[in-house]
Amino acid sequence: MVLGPVAAGAALLWWPAELFARVPAEWRGFVQPLAALAVLLLGIVIGSRLVLRGQLLLMLVEMRRSLARIDRRLRRGAPMEEAPPDRRDATTRLLPRR
Repeated sequence: MVLGPVAAGAALLWWPAELFARVPAEWRGFVQPLAALAVLLLGIVIGSRLVLRGQLLLMLVEMRRSLARIDRRLRRGAPMEEAPPDRRDATTRLLPRR
């Protein structure tokens, strides 16, 4: 994502002169900023896709670790750890007292 703005700056500063000859004269002032904007947006889109894929990969690795730990516990025959019910929460005040 950082390379998108860098590439856009490069497109603004180091635009090849031979490409201007192919563009009509009335459009020459717009080609360079439009190319820089296109490169910037392309860099952001590609960068964000790579970031999302990396986060998805990290999530899958963490799920694998968690499932492997659960599987090891089940194979050993150890009981699953369940949190005891907390009777001090707000809903216990609503229950009738015996």
